[in-house]
Amino acid sequence: MALLATTSIVIQLLGVHLALITGGGAVATAGSVLVVVVVVVLAWAFGHLVGTPAWAFADVGRAKWHWVLAMTLLFLATDTTIVVVALYYLARVRPRLNDAMRRDPAPSLRRSATR
Repeated sequence: MALLATTSIVIQLLGVHLALITGGGAVATAGSVLVVVVVVVLAWAFGHLVGTPAWAFADVGRAKWHWVLAMTLLFLATDTTIVVVALYYLARVRPRLNDAMRRDPAPSLRRSATR
């Protein structure tokens, strides 16, 4: 009789470990897909965050270093809350930053003025 391997997907959310799913082979596949999706979302959010100039954050009333610090600390703490923060950044903050960069009449002048 063959034994079926049991796989569990466990995350850390706000410092508490939560078991999301426990089961067989399908759970392992779902977990792999979930990891890939999370990595892509995090890379997209952090890449946009790092590539956006600080003046754009100032235009929308945010501080770039707050976002960099928050995302870096959550990543280092391996807390799943970073996914929520990254999704919030992508859905709410990123569009405002993109609008600020589009409507800025002279970004090169602003960059040289902040140095």
